Amino acid sequence: MYLGVDMGTSSIKATLLDERGAIVERSRVESTVISPEEGFFEVEAEKNWWLGFRKVLGSICRDIDVKRIEALCISSVCGTFVPVDNELKPLYNAILYGIDTRATNQIERLNRFFGNEYLKNHLGGEFTTHSVIPKILWLKENRPETYEKTFRFVESNNFVSGRLTGKTTWDFPTAAGTRLLDFESRDLPKEIIRKAGLDENKFPRLSWPLSIIGRVDASSSEETGLSNGIPVVTGACDINGEAMACGGINPGDLVVVFGSTTSMLLTTGELHLLDGFTPGASILEGTYRLGAATSSGGRFVGWIKELLHSEIGGDRDEGPTGIIILPYIDGARAPYDNPSARGVIFGLQKTDDRNKLFKASLESLGYEIDLLLRRLKTVSHVPNKIHVLGGMTASRLLLQIVANITGRELYVYRDIDASYGDAIMAMTAYHAYSDITELDSIKEQRNNSTKIVPDQELHSKYRVLSQKYEALYSSIKDIF
Repeated sequence: MYLGVDMGTSSIKATLLDERGAIVERSRVESTVISPEEGFFEVEAEKNWWLGFRKVLGSICRDIDVKRIEALCISSVCGTFVPVDNELKPLYNAILYGIDTRATNQIERLNRFFGNEYLKNHLGGEFTTHSVIPKILWLKENRPETYEKTFRFVESNNFVSGRLTGKTTWDFPTAAGTRLLDFESRDLPKEIIRKAGLDENKFPRLSWPLSIIGRVDASSSEETGLSNGIPVVTGACDINGEAMACGGINPGDLVVVFGSTTSMLLTTGELHLLDGFTPGASILEGTYRLGAATSSGGRFVGWIKELLHSEIGGDRDEGPTGIIILPYIDGARAPYDNPSARGVIFGLQKTDDRNKLFKASLESLGYEIDLLLRRLKTVSHVPNKIHVLGGMTASRLLLQIVANITGRELYVYRDIDASYGDAIMAMTAYHAYSDITELDSIKEQRNNSTKIVPDQELHSKYRVLSQKYEALYSSIKDIF
């Protein structure tokens, strides 16, 4: 059997597949994000991820012998890292991705020092709040004892896979997404790391997602029950696991994940550079991607719901509210990368009520996606079909709004997640990926999607407001 585990921010999910690629069991345990200061977002790695991994492993193997697992693969929280000692034990909480804005000062200094053109040529763009190097520099300047004691800065999945195997690595797609891949050397940006005043030896080597990082060692076997010597596949960050789950990993495939934040991944056959997006390697060697992540998503909609004490159900979109919300309560990420941006509500009338405001919050996610698609079209073909996954796919109304705003067909996968994609990657330890895609169970799951078709009449109405959405930010960005 093959185990896939997704190390998320709010939960850890696991899927177990048999030799035919059929789902045998699934499990989930909760994880917790803490915010000790404004702009700081962290996870207690030992408590949430290592013990959480052991808990989800015990849960999924409750009625199955854990020794039957032949290989496993773990996906990470994109752009998240943990400083560890030489026993791979945490020295500080894991620091999260772009919503953590502690290193804005370091970002500005590094961008000014290296310059836009140099960073774009080497890393694909300037440093942002999603980048690891500025946050590690923040640690060196503000937690010097932690920095000095650090053996490696590992990504969240490798915090667990490293404990299982004793090996440390960053996968190529995740490294590229957090500005840790030099496109010229196809390796860590060692010169940039050194010039930033950091020790390059504290950064692990890079590996491809389908490579084997190592094998479960004797001590980890005793601690977890996993068989000694089984292979651990490197994996990648969560949106790559989601893309693998639905098969959206080939050039021309577009994947959108509505989770606590919203992520987008366009796989391409060649490298493209685009301001506000993260270019780089994709899962399969020889393929590339343009990725984007926003600050909004489930976190923003949940906040609005709690604030208004309102939620609307159903699946019928009656048309635009006329209210435009910039959902930047945690700053703006793609395509603006502006941590100083704040939420804005535009177009209120006295006839509006809380239900209309809640619907406008859903529309804002659609406007964000539409903006990203328009930017992508400037450098690459953008397909009419979007693969959609994530927890917010439970809202049929949201999906219909997104289809109507973008004018594109959504193919929604509610029964699979990143851990399913991870389990498929685990299978590659013994089987060629091309053979796995031909398994009946895999084809059945990947074809099991719900198609959401846009209403073209409403699309015409939304188009004007989507352009206003972009114009609104442009007109007020200087006063944030």
